[in-house]
Amino acid sequence: MGSSDPGRAVEAVRRFNRFYARHTGALHERLHKSCFSLTEVRILHELAHGRAATAADLSRNLGLDTGYLSRLINNFQKLGLVIRRKNEADGRAHLLRITAEAKAQVDEIDLHVSAETATLLKRLTAAEIDQLCTAMADVERLLSPVHTDGETRLRVPRGGDFGWMIERHAHLYSGDKPKLFSEAYAAQLVSGFLFAMQVNTPRIACWVAEQTNATRVGAAILTAESERRARIELLFVEPGARRRGLGGQLVAACTNFAHGARYDQVTCRLEASQEDLCALFLRTGFTATQDGPGILWQKELQPICVD
Repeated sequence: MGSSDPGRAVEAVRRFNRFYARHTGALHERLHKSCFSLTEVRILHELAHGRAATAADLSRNLGLDTGYLSRLINNFQKLGLVIRRKNEADGRAHLLRITAEAKAQVDEIDLHVSAETATLLKRLTAAEIDQLCTAMADVERLLSPVHTDGETRLRVPRGGDFGWMIERHAHLYSGDKPKLFSEAYAAQLVSGFLFAMQVNTPRIACWVAEQTNATRVGAAILTAESERRARIELLFVEPGARRRGLGGQLVAACTNFAHGARYDQVTCRLEASQEDLCALFLRTGFTATQDGPGILWQKELQPICVD
């Protein structure tokens, strides 16, 4: 399904919402035979786990209308489930605290939900569970506001990462060549890189960018073009993780490694149509030359002096 058909995308999201609601039992008005609705449980859960302390926090975290939320909180107070007291630091707001009785009920519901989820996952293999977790993390990342994505770190590749890099590079390729050409090129490069790793080549490296929820959002490979020249390959950042400096971190990791490995120069060959990547290399101190097909971006490295 392509982004050129927003109508299909809307229907796909709505279909998934219906499937998920039906599959998890979220359509039930009362959750696990308790006296609480799903929305009420979400509110109590936020308070029980310290993710909210005021009505404003709850409204922001859960996306609830303030008037509707106020009525629910008033009802919780009448039932003795929530205590509201004046905020000494801000006279315009009140602090909310869940009672021990309400916390016990929330914990019991959590146990039921966890048990049912565990039962649901028993029908899947370990590989299918990993695939499911990755897919759910991707949905969360793509539909979340930029500021909620958390921190990102660079790590060395693990099993399965290289296949993912080939697939994502082909999907995100923005050059002029056919997609299948891009995929074939990525597969050939990864194959050579893995072979070089097995014969213990110390001057090559790879990084995978990963968010705190284990979602992979970018990658880069550094290969040996010659004895003195290293090349950056398969550099990409997922669209939802761009404009936050992650591309610069990957380029810096490649450049720093190349410097430590005693290369004289780092390069990356791009097509003119890959405007975002070209702008990234320009920002990170590379210079462009017309050398063969496309644009060759290169950066000279200062030699390491050893006394």
